[in-house]
Amino acid sequence: MTDRSNLTLEEIGKRAGVSRSTVSRVLNDHPDVRTAVREKVEAVIAETGYLPNQAARALVSNKSGLIGLVMLTEADELFGDPYYSALVSGIQDGCRENNIVFSIFPVLGSAKRADQLISQIAQGFVDGVIVTAGPRSEGVIATLRARGSRLVVVGHPEDDDNLLRIDVDNYGGTRLAVDHLVGLGRQRIAYVGPNDDFVFGVERLEGFCDALAAVGRLIDDRWIQLAEPTVAGGYAAAAEVLPEAPDAIFAATDTMALGVFKALIDRGLRVPDDVAVVGFDGLPRGPHTDPELTTVVQPVADVGRAAVSVLLGEVAAPHLVVLPTHLHVGRSCGASTR
Repeated sequence: MTDRSNLTLEEIGKRAGVSRSTVSRVLNDHPDVRTAVREKVEAVIAETGYLPNQAARALVSNKSGLIGLVMLTEADELFGDPYYSALVSGIQDGCRENNIVFSIFPVLGSAKRADQLISQIAQGFVDGVIVTAGPRSEGVIATLRARGSRLVVVGHPEDDDNLLRIDVDNYGGTRLAVDHLVGLGRQRIAYVGPNDDFVFGVERLEGFCDALAAVGRLIDDRWIQLAEPTVAGGYAAAAEVLPEAPDAIFAATDTMALGVFKALIDRGLRVPDDVAVVGFDGLPRGPHTDPELTTVVQPVADVGRAAVSVLLGEVAAPHLVVLPTHLHVGRSCGASTR
């Protein structure tokens, strides 16, 4: 059996009857190789099981074939949040399509750990970086940008100047949800959403207010409650708004919508008979409710694939890709699903 560890380009070329440079051109899929020669080289590679030395190829191409996904999150969010699992799945698909691999760099806890990761990334350990936006990501994004790392941000950081960015239509998706509730005759529509630290929440709140203003509804601050984008946060925000007797609640995340459901159940209120509920996310592994949640679906896996595509592209100018959302109608809003 051939020892693959001892094989070199010269040895493959000798067995195929071609030069070392021809073997290199075949491995790099260079078009200037005759079909018969290419087939001969590929046959030898298949016969010997030769694996090219990735480190050597990286020196020649100045590419490692590896990209990084930097996620500033706690461990329970990283492994338990359906958003991240959908995003990782999309990035994996995008990497497979482009014949590259990716590594997840979770930044958990200390700023020192973040500095170590940034140092490795900036030294060319990876060809580019995808960073998820959030309250804790601003410093990492700023540092990577200052060090000249190729960078794509998923979501909307506070400082989005000169960034390659992939996002979903938070504003338009929220307007879809509110218009739907208005069309169902709901008169007292409340908003439960994340606090101002989350820019996507700001966009969704703007969509909520503009949708109501467009149909002549006055915006009352008592009908708007902000909290952490968690089940507990959704519960607490709902508890604050329910004394105002809303007949519908738009929850700006499905996770918060689950907290809204719990708050309604604890008070003996029925969904959708007493209060209709609509969420935002529509993730494959998102929370399940009874009745089924009406929600704005964001295409998170498509966001991951788009992030890989933009990261690998030659985009010279600031660039923003916004993917559309759509409304999935369940029974929590009171609409017929027949």
